[in-house]
Amino acid sequence: MTIRSIILAFVCAIFIAACGYINDAVLYLESFTNGSLLPIIVIGTLALFVMVFNPLLGLINKKLQMKGGELALIVAVSCAACSIPGRGMLEQFTHTMVMPYHWERVTPGWKQKHVLDYAPKGALIVMPDEKKEPDLHTEVYERTVTAYLIGAQKTAEGDRPMWRSFKDAVHRVPWADWRVPLTTWMPLVFLSALASVCLALITYRQWSAHEYLSFPIADFNATLIEREEGKLLPAICRNRMFWVGLLILLFIRINNGLFIWYPDYYIPVQLTWSLAPFSKVWPNLFRVPYGSSLLVFRFFPLVVAFAFFLSSEISLTLAVSQLCWVFCAFPMVTVGMNLNTDWVGGWQGWQRAGAFIMMFFFLLYTGRHYYWHVLLSALGLRKPDKEDGGSANAWAMRLLIFAFIAMFIMITRLGLEWPFALITVALMLMTFVVVSRISAETGLFFIQPRWTIFGLLTAGLGSFAFPPRAQIICGLVCIFLSIDQCQALMPYVTNGLKLCDRTKVSTTKYGWSTLAMYIIAMTIAVAVLLIAVYTWGAPQNMDWSYKRLPTMSFRTALPEILQLEAVGSLEEADALPWWQRISRIMPRENFVGAFVFGIALVWFFSLLRLRVPWWPLHPVMFLLWATYPMEQTCHAFFCGYLIKVCAIRFGSMKLVRKLKPFMVGVIAGELLSAVLFMIFGFIYYLNTGETPKIYRWFPR
Repeated sequence: MTIRSIILAFVCAIFIAACGYINDAVLYLESFTNGSLLPIIVIGTLALFVMVFNPLLGLINKKLQMKGGELALIVAVSCAACSIPGRGMLEQFTHTMVMPYHWERVTPGWKQKHVLDYAPKGALIVMPDEKKEPDLHTEVYERTVTAYLIGAQKTAEGDRPMWRSFKDAVHRVPWADWRVPLTTWMPLVFLSALASVCLALITYRQWSAHEYLSFPIADFNATLIEREEGKLLPAICRNRMFWVGLLILLFIRINNGLFIWYPDYYIPVQLTWSLAPFSKVWPNLFRVPYGSSLLVFRFFPLVVAFAFFLSSEISLTLAVSQLCWVFCAFPMVTVGMNLNTDWVGGWQGWQRAGAFIMMFFFLLYTGRHYYWHVLLSALGLRKPDKEDGGSANAWAMRLLIFAFIAMFIMITRLGLEWPFALITVALMLMTFVVVSRISAETGLFFIQPRWTIFGLLTAGLGSFAFPPRAQIICGLVCIFLSIDQCQALMPYVTNGLKLCDRTKVSTTKYGWSTLAMYIIAMTIAVAVLLIAVYTWGAPQNMDWSYKRLPTMSFRTALPEILQLEAVGSLEEADALPWWQRISRIMPRENFVGAFVFGIALVWFFSLLRLRVPWWPLHPVMFLLWATYPMEQTCHAFFCGYLIKVCAIRFGSMKLVRKLKPFMVGVIAGELLSAVLFMIFGFIYYLNTGETPKIYRWFPR
């Protein structure tokens, strides 16, 4: 770790965190975090840098050229920063603090049932009572909510200098009104980051040194970075097949992007095909959720190339996941079971929740000796052992325990009773671990668990044992800290640790540097986001962050309020302590079966993997099937699996090794083309002031 690498890493991370929201929600360019665990803003820029700019620096002066370890640190820290601007945090962070007041005004029943009164004190913007202080309420609403929606009133710009315009933009933000909710949630965000870094440091030793996981994402990043001493280009860039793959993908993506701008002059390369005529053979396919997606063949070259790097077991599992889901779900749909699921709950979500929990306990079981030794070392009952990570992992465990207890206390102070607060924190950290494990073992970079903790508790306990107030508090905690775990901090850090380890950078120093970066970048990013929103207004075309997330916990609780009110139990459920309500647990229909089904499938397939050497499928299937990422990418994974199997069958491992540089070039070409369109789109916006046309290279 050199001084310049640390400075550049922090500068890049702060740029990504602070400018990501403006890029996504104001300019509507390709999202910084698109590609999730392979973020295009980082990996695409890395490909451009190692192929063009770093060799030029070497030609000017050998000392200027960035070394592999320096690039690894910059990439790892920058990737971790991608957990801030998108769905991992800022896309919904401030929106959820203020937008509920807007939706209360336009949603029938919210004000009548006083839904926002169930939110804990300090969780949302503080709004004066409308009946007692109507004038003050209107004033605060206009300057905080209305200005947030459409942008604050601006003064005439004229020829004013840029610094004066920026100063005015800062003053438009009602900082005093934001002080309470930010001081409520920012400490929880930082504690969550601390716990994520500690978990990554602890689990990395077990996964890399004891279980020998492959970490395909880190392996690909290292391939772009590694360079022989005295050479200008990385080793991979001196292979002809790399350039063939790169140029083919650059041609396809640039051609298709130009077609969006000039449809009369360019012919797109078709990457999606409809297989709808096959529906006549199996018309009942449309009765199964996600079943019809099997008839839309989507060819993502990035996914095909990445599947080539995975083990045959993993790529086959991901390829057939949707098909297995259809075969599994069809009998249930036939007998009339409702399998429809949203982010809050439903049969699929409950099944995946059971699968996640079982997978977590299976991971604990396989690493039980290591984790137990680290815990004893942290408690001072055992001398730290170098095999277990030494004192660094012992301190990581101590800080993890501190973060867990601190989050537990803060959530109970919000009003959530301690058993539910304990379950919420434990399940939140559990999902971080399991998603990180999926990425480390399978290389999957686009993951959505698509179930929520508050939805699981509501369905498993019922609305009396887990009343509306608890649902809303738990829901807000989930939305702020863990609504989309693929863009959470821990998966990025886990892959970053492997990249640093491979390039001889201290993993411990990287971990704590990332935590420091996160605290600084998050603080700056929140300030920039508020300035941007009060300047341009909230992005009303982004339904996920504009409406669905800010209203999610309240929309979920409203039917429960009406149901309890109808049977005369609302006040009783709100007044009784948890130990008196727990005897009236009433799970939703099909909840227990779905939850146990997920547990049983993961346990059975894990047992088969351990006991049957030829078993071809991985239990990760049951954590991922029937989700949007698998719906979009299963066909591409199948193509990658077929290419690798055929290469081994007809050319042995020698052909596989020859094709690997080609596949690296395909991935680099995909990411590089996305970065080029981001740059061109930004230049277009600067010159015209108009939003550039959108060309999505990958689903988000």
